[in-house]
Amino acid sequence: MTRELELASERFIGHWGTAMFLLVPMFALWCKFAWLGRGLRYTEHLVYALHLHAFWFAAIAVAQLPLALLTGVAAVAVPVYALLASRRVYGGGWWGNFARNAAVAMLYGLTLSIALGVVALWAFLG
Repeated sequence: MTRELELASERFIGHWGTAMFLLVPMFALWCKFAWLGRGLRYTEHLVYALHLHAFWFAAIAVAQLPLALLTGVAAVAVPVYALLASRRVYGGGWWGNFARNAAVAMLYGLTLSIALGVVALWAFLG
């Protein structure tokens, strides 16, 4: 039983990469809906999503370093950078971008939660 649990956690981590491969395009779709009137094609939202996820993964890597200050800086940098990046890519005012980012964050959080559940089932039952 212990060995099976260890294998399941390894399978979970292995399957999480596949899930992220599908989650980044889903994030781009949420962005397309949030900034619908901007006249951008889906691929432009996808490039933005890839760029933002690359920053988030880098921030997670920095947060893993054994310095508590870096963890705090990374936690603040993630939402601030998302707001700055969305304003640069999509234009518009600060409050409109803030509201759209909040909506995308909530939708993406729900999507991530569902994906975590599916990957956990996949890892533990598969």
